[in-house]
Amino acid sequence: MNQVLLEVKDVSYSYHTKTGETPALSHISFSISQGEFVAIVGPSGCGNAMCQ
Repeated sequence: MNQVLLEVKDVSYSYHTKTGETPALSHISFSISQGEFVAIVGPSGCGNAMCQ
């Protein structure tokens, strides 16, 4: 079994603007083991700090 190198538990993140809040991550948990590659992918534009 591969050794866990990174463990993320219950992470949430929202972008805040003058017009409100845009959730980007909601209660994400995962672990990364040696030799694994992980990417978090969402809809186009979801990572832009200027989302409205």
